[in-house]
Amino acid sequence: PSPSPHRGEGSNVKSLPSAPKAAGNFSDIATSRIRRNDSMMQLDNLQNSTQAASALMPKVSALTVSTQVLDESYFAHVAGGYWQWRSLYERDPQASIEQQPDYVLTELRYERRHDTRPGFVLFAQQGHQTVGAAVLVPKSHGGAGRLGLAWRLRGYRLVGNQTLGSTDEAVIAALLQAVRAVLAQTHADFVMLEDVEEQSPLRHAVLQGAGGLRVFQPAAFQSHHRIEFCGGAEDYWKKFSSKTRNTLRRKVKQFEGGRLERVTQPEQVADYLAHAHEISKQSWQSELLGLRVRNDDRELEMLTRLATEGALRSYILRKDSVPVSFCFGTQHNGVFMYEEVAYDRRWAECSPGQVLVTQMLDDLLAHDMPRVFDFGFGDAEYKRQFGNQVTQSGPLWLLRPGLKSTLIVGYINGRRRLIQGVRGLLVQTGMLQLVKQRVKGLRGKKE
Repeated sequence: PSPSPHRGEGSNVKSLPSAPKAAGNFSDIATSRIRRNDSMMQLDNLQNSTQAASALMPKVSALTVSTQVLDESYFAHVAGGYWQWRSLYERDPQASIEQQPDYVLTELRYERRHDTRPGFVLFAQQGHQTVGAAVLVPKSHGGAGRLGLAWRLRGYRLVGNQTLGSTDEAVIAALLQAVRAVLAQTHADFVMLEDVEEQSPLRHAVLQGAGGLRVFQPAAFQSHHRIEFCGGAEDYWKKFSSKTRNTLRRKVKQFEGGRLERVTQPEQVADYLAHAHEISKQSWQSELLGLRVRNDDRELEMLTRLATEGALRSYILRKDSVPVSFCFGTQHNGVFMYEEVAYDRRWAECSPGQVLVTQMLDDLLAHDMPRVFDFGFGDAEYKRQFGNQVTQSGPLWLLRPGLKSTLIVGYINGRRRLIQGVRGLLVQTGMLQLVKQRVKGLRGKKE
């Protein structure tokens, strides 16, 4: 019988051995090659697409940092770095007025009478773009002390307690590495941050070891109170109980003949300083800390510079035309900074401090309202009363690792413990007030 056309289906004819699998038949080989070619074409298309996309994406350049001395070319506005600094400052919505180039240079001009060391500006650049900066000015700490050995430390202060420009971790780390290099080259002892926020990117970076700097906290962080104005006057004042609002308004009303003067213009500065100086001499701050407002050439030029930049916003409170209280403040980038305040204690029974703050708030809410009223670091009952936001902030020192930084930290901590111990002993023996009066008398003779 003829063999069946379908092998293995009802046939007694033995099946022929199949070809080895490796070789396959022509159809299988062709199909395999087609599939392999399709896969190669898909891979080529993917690579071409990736290359095309990469070509369209901007190439990220490596960060570089340059260090420039604040020399006479900066004061004359002919240094290219001056204009880099100014441009970065004007583009940064978080910049402080303290970082404004001409304000820094004005301050530095007066500081050079006591410390001839130059300041520095460190620029972080990515390609041809300046993305960050840090400004360092000379700062000394210590000297002749009333208790313990005197050790005068020479270092720098980070202007504005923050960097300018990008807050990216890589940018801050690069700037901190340059800060360490400045400390090494100048043999300086420290870089001081006078008040840094606990949650700030800069503090986070230094605590993570960026720049290889040793971090020293010379004092405990304190409460930092602010007011965030989310609406107008009505929205702010309604946070107080009706009893508190009535009490505040009654004190303002009882302050008969009271008048608040806002100081913002250059031509107002001289009179403002003269009045603030007289008030300062009668304040408790001057008794405890020394004269706060000296009304000298330096203060006149610094405040005039602030007014010229449109950042001065200070106040004088008068009673029957007599200046009894003042506030030195600035306003920039939507933030009002409450820098210095004092009142004449001879008018204490009229609550001039509380009346000043209440009327200032009314004025701030009615004219060019800022986003934030910053009381500065440090706790106080009136800050808790008027504020609606609180964080933690305080001082930090950045030191080069090594034996000297270990000695500095030991010296400052030991000196602090000694002062605390002596104070405790004076309190126990009832002699603290006597010593305060003696110190006040000696300070008065010097002034």
